[in-house]
Formats: sequence, C-alpha cells, structure tokens
Amino acid sequence: MAFTVGIIGLGPMGGNIARNLLEKQFKVVGYDRIPEQISALDDVGIEGGENCTDVAEKSDVIITSLPNMHALDSVIKDISKCDKPGQIIIECSTLEVGQKIEAAEKLKKAGKIMLDAPISATPPMLAKGMASIHIGGEKAAYDECVSVFEGFTATNFYVGDVGDGSRMKILANYLVHVHNVAAAECMTLGQKAGLAPDLIYSVIKESAGASKMFDIRGKMMSESDYREGGGTMFEIYEKDASIITEFAAEVKAPIDLYVIGRQKFNSAMALGLGHLDTSAVCKAVEVSAGINREMVED
Repeated sequence: MAFTVGIIGLGPMGGNIARNLLEKQFKVVGYDRIPEQISALDDVGIEGGENCTDVAEKSDVIITSLPNMHALDSVIKDISKCDKPGQIIIECSTLEVGQKIEAAEKLKKAGKIMLDAPISATPPMLAKGMASIHIGGEKAAYDECVSVFEGFTATNFYVGDVGDGSRMKILANYLVHVHNVAAAECMTLGQKAGLAPDLIYSVIKESAGASKMFDIRGKMMSESDYREGGGTMFEIYEKDASIITEFAAEVKAPIDLYVIGRQKFNSAMALGLGHLDTSAVCKAVEVSAGINREMVED
C-alpha cells in the first residue's frame, strides 16, 4: 500500500522525519504553526497543508511531533474534524505515559487509532538515519505502518500497548543522559591524566566501554565544539528529565546515578551553556576540574 503521510509539527524532529520520508519517495503533506518550518522543506518536495484538519483530510497516516500535551490536545481537536474512521496517528512526541494514554482515548472517541511511538535519537542522528523508534498500540496498526517507520528510522520495535512506547523511551532517555555525563567525566579524567582529547575519543570509542553517546557526543567533547544540535536541546533535556524523575517516583524505582547526572546538567546551564548541545555538560565538568579549554564558537 502506498501511503500519503501527514506530518504535524515540523521542528527539529518532525522536519527530519519529513526529509527522510521524502527521500524514500513517500508523498508527504506537512503543517507547522510556524510557516518557515514548512517552507524550509520546499527543496525536498513537501506539500504544505493549510492547517491540521487539511493535513488529516489529505493523509492516510498522520505523524505528530509536538513539544507538549497542550499542543497535542489542540491537534487532536483539529484532526478529529476529519471523518476518516480508522485513520492511524503515529504520535512521536516525548510526553508522560498518562498523557499518551489520555491522547489515545480522545482519538479513539474520534474514530482514530493512535500508536504511541516516541523516537530515540537526537535531531542530527535522525537526519542521518540512525534513529530507533518504540511503538505501543494496536498490533494491526503497527503492522500497517512498518514501511513508514522504516522510511525514517534505522530500527523499529513493537513493544506492547499504548504507554509502553513511552515507558521504553523513558528508559532510553535515562541512559542517554547518564552516558552523556559519563562521557564528559571520562573526557575530563583523561585530560587530567595528561591525555589529549582527540586521542581519548579515538581510542575509547572503539573500546569495550564505548556507548552510542560517547561515539556521537564524545566527538563534540573532544573538539570542545557544542554547536551542533544546540538551541533547544537543554530545554528538551529539562522536560525529559522531569518526566524521568516523576516516572521513577511513581513506580518507586531508584535512579541514583540519574539524580547525580542531573546536577551536572544544572551546572552547565548555570554556566550559561544552555544555548548549546547537551554535550556541553563536558565544559561544566572540565571547569569543576580546573580545565579551561576554549570552546569553538561562531
């Protein structure tokens, strides 16, 4: 089956989803409340929708990538005006588990099927085809959309019911944040021992202790260049960190390492690094260790 995919929310994640799908020859209709986000995709052939309802009318499957529940609620109201029973909504935002379940219920009342499908990747990773996606919801709806998932991610996993996709994303984000801090402390420890940052990166990324975060963000740390992915990454981190800590409290699970790591990110923001990628946590750790490397800046 050939899909026309609607994408609502064309920011750093949604925009890259659109680009990847268009490169795979999907027809994509997109909408964002910021017109420039739509026009930025003109070069790859996106069809701009007039509004969310228009996107729903023109699409077989809809992908939503939104900053918060308030935005999702607004989108649900608009797409519910489109009378397409059984239309599948692939909801990719990172939200609380309860919010995803609530959204799915609202869409069900409108005759639509929601898949809880948060993405595990930074925007640059998604752009490079390195993302993973975790999907919860009706298995038949997942099966129908596999080709779409394969169009913008490297791996996709069906993990259970609505809510389970978000639970899995919480686990993934836990490790993203902890490994980011661990990479920063490793880079700082090596420098204190007299090793060059580029040497640390090139050797450790091939070692048994390597992680995807060390591979990607360790390179930025080695170069003291935290510009890629900057702008909103610390804002996203703060939202995700709140979701993780509240979820852990709800299920009564210890997250001692995460709590310690969160303080390191707080230090980075206190140093005025919040406009950069979260790999800039390395700069905060270096400052605490008495290392004063110059950062690459525009």
